[in-house]
Amino acid sequence: MTGTESEPESDPVPRPPDPDPEHAPEPEHDPRGASGPGGPEPPAGRRAAWAAGARAAVPFTVAIFAFGISFGVLAKGAGFGALAATSMSGLVFVGSSQFAAVSVIVNGGGWAAAAVAGTLLNLRYLVMGFAILPALRGGRARRAVESQLVIEESWAIASDADGRFDRVRLLSSGVVLWLGWVLGTLLGALGPFEAVDILTYGLDAVSPVLFFLLLAPHLGTAPKRSAAATAGACAALLTAVALPDTAIAVACLVAVVWTWRAARPRTRRQR
Repeated sequence: MTGTESEPESDPVPRPPDPDPEHAPEPEHDPRGASGPGGPEPPAGRRAAWAAGARAAVPFTVAIFAFGISFGVLAKGAGFGALAATSMSGLVFVGSSQFAAVSVIVNGGGWAAAAVAGTLLNLRYLVMGFAILPALRGGRARRAVESQLVIEESWAIASDADGRFDRVRLLSSGVVLWLGWVLGTLLGALGPFEAVDILTYGLDAVSPVLFFLLLAPHLGTAPKRSAAATAGACAALLTAVALPDTAIAVACLVAVVWTWRAARPRTRRQR
């Protein structure tokens, strides 16, 4: 053979070696349960997140279970069977609107008036639903089912300091709270209770304690503590002078104004 053999052309840009699949780095996972660049969260992480949300709901479930018994007794006195009362708790899952609706019926009102009373008390969930929508997944049907577990307690458990919501904590805490409410209603409707004396059993103190437990994790900074203290002082003062409805409105207004004032410096810095 004559002539000079040509050398094979080399790649001008060296290629990195193929990664070893056994030693490839693990993909990053979104702690909120959303699918990140490497895929969904591993099963162990999901189980831990679900367990954390469920544990956080247990203290509130004790109080909700007690209120469920009270509602079951009230519904039984209004002529509801155990199946009807328990179904109402499972489908509505809002104690205030259920108490209002059944109280209307007990006092001689019709079903239409009861439905209006319950609906008006549920209007606050429109605002809560808009806020929590980005954390939910799937189509309309799936989001509707998941939003059924949104109440004040699961809302607070799922909320983060940055204003976003953790979907796993929302669902896991919501399931535990839902079970407590439904089982409490069933026990009240089937049990040997004729009436639940709220004052005798101290259930009148459960609601303030419950909402304080919801508020406590959000008092980590001095401005937040000042806002809560000011709102609480205004509410206590107005309640003492027999203006409880006004007290609630003023306390909410104080919280809104304080939040707006606290957000202004951050907005100016971003500009």
